[in-house]
Amino acid sequence: MTASADVIVAGGGPAGSATAAALARAGCRVVLFEREVFPRRKPCGDYVNPGAAAALDRLGVRDAVVRSGARPVGGMHVAGPRGDAATLWFADRPGWSLPRRVLDAILLAEAARAGVRVYEGATVAAVARQGPRMTVAVQFRGRGGAEAHTAALVVGADGLRSAVARAAGIEGASRRGRYTVGSYVAGLAPLGGAGGLDVGEIHLRPDRYCGVAYLPGGIANVTLALGRAVIQGWRGKVREGYWRELLAFPGLCDRLGRARQAEAVAGAGPLAYRRRRCVADGIMLVGDAATYIDPLTGQGVYLALRGAELAVPTALRALDGAGPRRAALAAYERRRDREFAGVLMISRVLQRLAFHPALAGRALRRLAARPDLGTALIAAVGNAAEPRSVLRPGFVARALGVL
Repeated sequence: MTASADVIVAGGGPAGSATAAALARAGCRVVLFEREVFPRRKPCGDYVNPGAAAALDRLGVRDAVVRSGARPVGGMHVAGPRGDAATLWFADRPGWSLPRRVLDAILLAEAARAGVRVYEGATVAAVARQGPRMTVAVQFRGRGGAEAHTAALVVGADGLRSAVARAAGIEGASRRGRYTVGSYVAGLAPLGGAGGLDVGEIHLRPDRYCGVAYLPGGIANVTLALGRAVIQGWRGKVREGYWRELLAFPGLCDRLGRARQAEAVAGAGPLAYRRRRCVADGIMLVGDAATYIDPLTGQGVYLALRGAELAVPTALRALDGAGPRRAALAAYERRRDREFAGVLMISRVLQRLAFHPALAGRALRRLAARPDLGTALIAAVGNAAEPRSVLRPGFVARALGVL
């Protein structure tokens, strides 16, 4: 089997499926190769913020998300290392919590409905330019050797250690950053929201944090983010180390008495902040292949979906024009830089604040006393408002109680 197409997409996660679906709807012949067979478990916080929820609406999958049993999330409860806490409410629309195995299957099915030829169990092993077209070597599970497929444009949506990025000579994933270690936990009661909505949870300690998302079926995704040295100190006893860390969070320890682990622990990382060049001749990168950040602020799915929306217009113009050379694709890179600069900055600022116990406690007390400030902050973090609205010195001073 040999596939010849306008566009080959490597990776069937949110960024790859969304990009493929939009290009197919615009009339492109699109082939998508995904190395796993869906549905599959994907280490993630299983949280979709309001900005990402709006992108899902634009993609046309809202009804499918609702039918899946996804739970609406009305805000985030943030608990500090010294017992301070604040609940920050979304003003306009909620986010969602649903397993990535469900979300990704919905998006991949939508790509297929849009006319994308989808192949699962197919790993993109190498990419090379041959004349005006790109040749992609694909290894299919259960078959010997690799098969060659061609396209005018290759979209790399194949994650942190992207084979497409390597082929383009774009720097590799950072070796620094936290690792996530998470599992599904039964018997952890939600804190309770307003109007029937759940709240997600972020629990902070000086050098690590834990996120909680409540899912259909009475289980919760409970994911730690911590340094490599901590995990190495567990000496292979991952389950024991995971629970020991959970019990050290003041806002969680008293609520875990009846909780039990429903699935094996899974991990990913390192997940340091990174923004890399995301175009080359015949190549575009989207999702984690293009930009990834520490998941503290829960913006990963948003960056994937919005990045796909930014990529498609540039890809179409290049395919209709002189061809997808780097100069023609560079407009996408510039748009990403402009739009995501504030998103990435707010993530870095909040990480500095979150892991400084005194400042975190002071900010949480202030936000608890001033719900309007909390709503403004979570709107920016949830990609429902411009990040610069809370990056101004005046807002920071008010949030810290200086003004």
